[in-house]
Amino acid sequence: MKEILLMFITMNVELFIAKRLALGDKKSFSRFIIRIAILAISLSVAVMIISTCMVSGFSKEIKERIFGFWGEIHITNFENNDSFESTPIKKGQVLVKKIRHSKEVKNIAPFIIKAGILKTEKEIDGIVLKGIDTEYDWKNVSTFIKQGTAINYKEDSSVSKDILISKSTSKKMGLKVGDKVIVYFLRKDLAAPIGRKLQVCGIFETGLEEYDKQYALVDIQLLRQLNQWQQEEVAGYEVRLHDMNKMDAFKDSVYYKYIDQKVNAQTMKDINRNIFEWLDLTRMSGYMILVFAFLIAVLNMVTALIILIIDRTNMIGILKAIGTSNKSITQLFIYNASYIIINGLIWGNILGLGICVIQHFTGFIKMNQENYYLSEAPVNFDIWSILLINIGTLAICTIIMLLPTRLISRISPIKAIRFE
Repeated sequence: MKEILLMFITMNVELFIAKRLALGDKKSFSRFIIRIAILAISLSVAVMIISTCMVSGFSKEIKERIFGFWGEIHITNFENNDSFESTPIKKGQVLVKKIRHSKEVKNIAPFIIKAGILKTEKEIDGIVLKGIDTEYDWKNVSTFIKQGTAINYKEDSSVSKDILISKSTSKKMGLKVGDKVIVYFLRKDLAAPIGRKLQVCGIFETGLEEYDKQYALVDIQLLRQLNQWQQEEVAGYEVRLHDMNKMDAFKDSVYYKYIDQKVNAQTMKDINRNIFEWLDLTRMSGYMILVFAFLIAVLNMVTALIILIIDRTNMIGILKAIGTSNKSITQLFIYNASYIIINGLIWGNILGLGICVIQHFTGFIKMNQENYYLSEAPVNFDIWSILLINIGTLAICTIIMLLPTRLISRISPIKAIRFE
């Protein structure tokens, strides 16, 4: 008895009663409701964190792979169409000097695209060759190389016979590093195809099936000779920026500052419109999941408090009868609500971040690469988004929890004591 009396004296009465409701009798209905509420908020927060990390991961991973292979902006001739036979830019060097001096530009390199037919002793398949030179940003592409090396360019400016193929092409054609292949090119005059024997120097994998099934990298000189172009003629230039988020603004500035009416500038968003539209849809789906999970957390918070108040109506009547103010009784249930919110956030973060960490290191969530471009669900730990989820959930739930507690002021002590 003395210990109980001492407890009442030394600590907040409302907090003591709230603790008894939350941590008291294991068979208590109030304790069961509080546990269910914590579980529901935990799951909602976990779903919000997982969806945010994965949607952000999709966007980051796919953009990095596209920009890593192609750069952010392409500058080509206006006469080019969607085919793989290009019209050359004839005054490229003047254009390159102007763009290279821009502070936004990280790298600018020429390229030529040409369709061909890849043939081995047993297999034959269509392929698109991308011709590049030493100015190409090999630092980005080297992250994609799984076997072998990059193209070995000749010091005497002669044509390199190396070809860098994708892992998909390697499997399909039964090729490995060091193997010889023949690539045939069709002529515009419909004469017999031109053949070139090349050696596989390496195997790359971007993870984007659209690129891996289609492209291979070769020396730009090879395609320049096949097209019978002059030394300074190229199909276009790919521009890499220090900040990919500025590519739209930079593309617009290119039109006004650097290029004439015969040259066109396109961002990779313009060229790969389908992929970026899909990313926008994925982002919208992520936002919808966030909204639904957030609503579930809030509704669960309100429902749990209302049930707690109804379940403890008799107790509220007794407290009012002995002179306890509405403010003190409200404080009691606010303590319970705070207990639910804080525990829900803690366990939700542990569960959500735990699953994301496991996925990051193991990739146990697999995906259909043909539909989702990637074979595993990527994860990006966006700290600010995770903090916003926690702060937003805490703030809104704190505001919302004040609504059910208004019921306390309307409860009559006499009726409450008789309530069963």
